[in-house]
Amino acid sequence: MPIFKLILAACLLFCIPETTSSQDARTGKDWPQWRGPNRDGHSPDSNLLKKWPESGPEVIWQVDSVGVGYSSPAIVNGRIYTQGDLGGIEHIICLDARTGNLIWAVQPEPVAQQLAEKLVKEIKSLDQNQNGLIEEAEALRKFGFDFNQFDQPVPGKLAEIATERAARLLMALDANQDGELTIQEAGRPFHSELAKIDQADKKVDVGQLARQRCSSWLAEFDKDKDQIISRDEAKQTLLDRKFNQIDQRDEQTRKGDLKLTRSEIIEYLEKKERGKDGILSASELSDYYLQRYPGGDGQLSTEEVKGFYGGYRNGQGDGPRGTPTVDGDNLYIEGGNGDVTCLDIQTGETKWHVNLMKDFGGGRPGWGYSESPLVEGNRLIVTPGGKQGTLLALNKNTGEKIWQTTEIQEGAHYSSPVAANIQGIRTLIQFARGSVFGVAAEDGKFLWKYSGANNGTANCATPIVDQNHVFVASAYGTGGGLAKISKEGEQQKADEVYFETKMGNHHGGIVKVGDYLYGFGSGLICMNFKTGKIAWQDRSVGKGAVCYADGMLYLLSERHEIALAEATPEGYREQGRFKIENHGRPSWAHPIVIDGVMYIRNQQSLTAYRVKN
Repeated sequence: MPIFKLILAACLLFCIPETTSSQDARTGKDWPQWRGPNRDGHSPDSNLLKKWPESGPEVIWQVDSVGVGYSSPAIVNGRIYTQGDLGGIEHIICLDARTGNLIWAVQPEPVAQQLAEKLVKEIKSLDQNQNGLIEEAEALRKFGFDFNQFDQPVPGKLAEIATERAARLLMALDANQDGELTIQEAGRPFHSELAKIDQADKKVDVGQLARQRCSSWLAEFDKDKDQIISRDEAKQTLLDRKFNQIDQRDEQTRKGDLKLTRSEIIEYLEKKERGKDGILSASELSDYYLQRYPGGDGQLSTEEVKGFYGGYRNGQGDGPRGTPTVDGDNLYIEGGNGDVTCLDIQTGETKWHVNLMKDFGGGRPGWGYSESPLVEGNRLIVTPGGKQGTLLALNKNTGEKIWQTTEIQEGAHYSSPVAANIQGIRTLIQFARGSVFGVAAEDGKFLWKYSGANNGTANCATPIVDQNHVFVASAYGTGGGLAKISKEGEQQKADEVYFETKMGNHHGGIVKVGDYLYGFGSGLICMNFKTGKIAWQDRSVGKGAVCYADGMLYLLSERHEIALAEATPEGYREQGRFKIENHGRPSWAHPIVIDGVMYIRNQQSLTAYRVKN
């Protein structure tokens, strides 16, 4: 299988001359935005394979790195557009759809300028000894151990590099210069790593050591000296994350009493940290660095520091989530930090840029802005969230505000808006933090809202609209409901038709084929759209994303499997399955089938498969 490596200049705006003419003819069918031409997960393709070989369909090409992230591609006029973190910096990437070759990769110019200005300030504050490098001791309190993502390995003998790194850290943090780091000296950044670094001594008396450490903890954290460490006393300390592990649960209630007694602490230390003294030696540090970060020298250059500020990152996987939207000569993207940019589709040149937080009072949701912008007439619809208005309409050519909702002021979540005619009004429908709602496309006037499917944690799935009915679902034990939108005088209202808890769709979307919905809740579920009656469900694929084409369901499991199944209410009928590479994060991008090709975006790669007869 040919692998095309992307050669990317770290952290800088760059452009590689395109390998194909800008006048290339359209391939015939496009996928210009999130979930396809109509934002419903349907492909117009026909004459596709109805059964796959055991190894899966033929691989046309694979690109090893399209940047880190969950951005699904858009495909127009023989080009692929996606987003990803390259060198820790959010880029928009353009590839040749036939070959996978890189055409260009850019960081929007205003975002790059803001990053450069921020870096000057941040580096000045971090580089306390003014040696031009951010030392580990300087970086820890700002970044924690996340800085190791960007600490690039340096050439040399790995063991010697690890030893030198440990020595520098000890010199910087070892207050009494005794050659060891106590808990107090190491500080909060080390709290989550202590158990990994601190090696057990098999020769010590485990019980005696546990009692000694317990006494030390009580002396440090027991502020009221009652020989008990309360939940409040443990907050913001090394015990914060360990608290629930130490606090023993009542057999009947299965709950702890939020108090750590001496006996509970000792029992925990004897079992979970057996033989560990809570002190970090030079040898323990060097062994840890050698095993976990071989070659990392604990010093960040200016280029390496850029990675902290140039993209969006969190505990659920770094990188942008949103799919680009193509409209004519314009490419619209939304980054994890709320940067909305219009670019020229041929060159990647920035036409205009706004930031949802800075310019429109938005509030970034916990896992970053994830929506895909919607073009509706001359408007670009995005979701800043917040008290200035949840939904926002911009002039798609200039980025100027046309309207922002005033009656809806919910926080933004992770769904993407859709447009439909409901009760004779062109309506924008979005699933925000507290509800799915509809506003008039013309002026943003509030029309209706439905809160039945809201889970308050992560509302992700795109609403399904059919005439005057809207279906929406969410996970975390919630489920999905159908709302009927009706007129009541001059007003509109949303009434729940049914609610089904099993259709708890997380992030993988739902497709409607005929009278049935197909989506991932408790496994893959087929459910009657009108009644909510479940026709069948199958757990074999797990949880994931779905796309529909030519009578078939294309299923991408978050556990890195792809399956082909018939779209029929008669039962789950699988016609092929194969595995893809696991990059250490779930597969959350949506599968795409267009012009006889299936495109699968994983955390770091993009692969094209031939699925046409």
